[in-house]
Amino acid sequence: MKNSTIKFIAILFLVSLIITGCSANTEANKPAGGKFTIGIAQLVQHPALDASRQGFIDEMEKLGVEVEFIDQNAQADINNAQMIAEKFVKDDVDLIFSIATLTSQAAKKAIEGTKIPLVFTAVTDPVFSELVTALDVTDNNITGVVDAAPIKENLELFKLLKEDIKTVGIIYNIGESNSEVQVEQTKEIAAELGLTIETVGITSINDIPQAVDTISKKVEGLYIITDNMVASAMELVAKLAGEKDLLTVSADGSHVDQGILISKGISYYVIGQQSARIAKQILVDKVDVADITVQASTEFEKKVNLKTAESLGLAKEHKAFEGAEFVE
Repeated sequence: MKNSTIKFIAILFLVSLIITGCSANTEANKPAGGKFTIGIAQLVQHPALDASRQGFIDEMEKLGVEVEFIDQNAQADINNAQMIAEKFVKDDVDLIFSIATLTSQAAKKAIEGTKIPLVFTAVTDPVFSELVTALDVTDNNITGVVDAAPIKENLELFKLLKEDIKTVGIIYNIGESNSEVQVEQTKEIAAELGLTIETVGITSINDIPQAVDTISKKVEGLYIITDNMVASAMELVAKLAGEKDLLTVSADGSHVDQGILISKGISYYVIGQQSARIAKQILVDKVDVADITVQASTEFEKKVNLKTAESLGLAKEHKAFEGAEFVE
């Protein structure tokens, strides 16, 4: 009887170990409390960055990852961006998702010396911005998805719109490294296509009306790079460019919804989704960040604003608009 009791207790102990082991394995992908905490640091509110944020949130839900989001917007202020990132670190979030270059740079500074991973998006050149050493070297617990646009294809749209076009302008924030990279890249590619690029730098949204007026005297078209300051006032840019009869091409499809003529570019919603899949790899699948190289979107969308086209005297059947989605 005594031996039977001992055996029974031993069996109960083994069963409890097995159950505990299974339970531990089931919960291994979740922190205490059952949810991961992700801090979202967005530079400024505008359609492209908003789309990245929503794509990230939607995809995390689709992937079944239980997350508590701490959603913060720096309102285009680098000091705010730094305070937000530092607060995320103080709160010991499980991961920071940073949207745009300046917020990503602030987050990088904040996570130094910690084990908090950083996933960025809407950054054009993370190497130039010193977020990573190289696109395939992500050994500082930082990786993400770039928003590099097909610059050559966009510039070729100008030539389809007007065969003899010679000069295209760019307005950009001189304080954003992301924009500096794009300006230099655009100048190089434009030269190959026989185009000249004229630029006007701005330091605030208030500079935009004068910048459009100045550049309109030198160019026939305006190329809208993915500059966050300019993007936050896109309806104004589109209106002013329209008043000057400038052909407008953007690297961001959401700008077409705000009055820009045409775009062939990435979907910011899609790169937000890509970023979420990376976050899931890190948090749930326990993949080392060093093994996740920086990614780029391979999906591009072409959009045309019909009202803008009509105001410029361009028919819906124009060859530049082939294969495009039309919006009004």
